[in-house]
Amino acid sequence: MTYTYNNKGTCSVRTIVELNDDHTIKSVQVMGGCDGRARSREYYTEFARALPRDTVILTAGCAKYKYNKLALGDIGGIPRVLDAGQCNDSYSLAVIALKLKEVFGLEDINDLPIVYNIAWYEQKAVCILLTLLSLGVKNILLGPTLPAFVSENVWKILVENYNIQKISTVEEDMKKILG
Repeated sequence: MTYTYNNKGTCSVRTIVELNDDHTIKSVQVMGGCDGRARSREYYTEFARALPRDTVILTAGCAKYKYNKLALGDIGGIPRVLDAGQCNDSYSLAVIALKLKEVFGLEDINDLPIVYNIAWYEQKAVCILLTLLSLGVKNILLGPTLPAFVSENVWKILVENYNIQKISTVEEDMKKILG
């Protein structure tokens, strides 16, 4: 079960803050972008299944169709998957992150307990990546294939300036994000 909010972002922020008051939520996982329909592209399905039960998934884009019908449970009565809409609505994810930064009195958006795992399959998904980069978000996981515009030189800049990493396997990526 997923919740889609008409007032994009606001309800999600309030929900996350209220649940976090008692430390019910340990982390927020942003999983946005497009992942195609091929059965071979099951990374995001398995990734969602492997996330700890105290993790909320914020999503935008069609990658959600890989996991939004899974029985992922809820946290405090709120489904673990909070849907901001399609790739075009990914700005809502940025608004949520910026509002959480403000509410928690943080200096840097990278101090939030948010992990960004962005699916790349088609051109629309790049708006999510560019939005996050414009906010200075670091440590983004990107894949399973890289966008065509990411040459070796562009990749080097993204890695050096933003510590972007290509997704690997669910097991390896869980080690990266959970420590």
